[in-house]
Amino acid sequence: MSIAYTTPKEALRIMLRVIFALILRETHNRYGQLKIGYLWALIEPILFIFILSTIFSYARLINSSTMPPILFYTTGILPFFLFRDVLTRTMNSIQSNIQLLTFPQVQIFDLTMARALLELVNFTIVFTILISIILLTQIEPIHIDDFFGVLEATLLLFLLGYGAGTAFSALLGLFPSVGFLASAILVRPLFFISGVFFTVDVFPAELRAYALLNPVLQLIEMFRSAFFMEYQSRHVQLSYVTGFTLTVLCLGLMLQRALRRYATRTL
Repeated sequence: MSIAYTTPKEALRIMLRVIFALILRETHNRYGQLKIGYLWALIEPILFIFILSTIFSYARLINSSTMPPILFYTTGILPFFLFRDVLTRTMNSIQSNIQLLTFPQVQIFDLTMARALLELVNFTIVFTILISIILLTQIEPIHIDDFFGVLEATLLLFLLGYGAGTAFSALLGLFPSVGFLASAILVRPLFFISGVFFTVDVFPAELRAYALLNPVLQLIEMFRSAFFMEYQSRHVQLSYVTGFTLTVLCLGLMLQRALRRYATRTL
């Protein structure tokens, strides 16, 4: 069901209000049932970073001597979590909130974008708090090299996750197994091959070109290169990751529009 608006300005205003209301609703549904509430969004990644940093540092599975270990893992795990969570939350947004589409003001785009934006807000808050804690406790020295480069890498990770999430969300109406395939075959393996625990330099020269076909790996390299003064990756191809991201985003939005009737056929 759709609703007609008198002007594009009014349509934009209504859409923004709907998305904001959906973000508040999603936040309450996700964290309102927990006694610690929104703190879980901070505690979970901190515990994950601490545990994995301890394990991998103790095992000496990588050589990250040029970068402080805690910051090295933080700048790998949190950016990947942003991509992963935007993708998975967006992918499941229609099925989880399909009854909301009975309201004429609510569109599929609103559902997907609200969930994606909430993950971006969560990432921003968690990353800022973690960096602040490290600064205040003086665990590691922090000197961000290129703040706008960090923002650029974050935006591309967000758009890549959103584009892939909208594509899978549209396909779920036709192929219910897409959700499992996306999680088990795409997202989980990517966690181990996208530079969360290593840099591109660990790959032999003959394999490096194939590894760099992974845009998430390049974006995490880009994130670290912008964050650390002492690390500048020679392997990031901005034109490739930007083109790949925009292609996936356009494909996702086109599929979302083309397959809308399949996504909402249970209404």
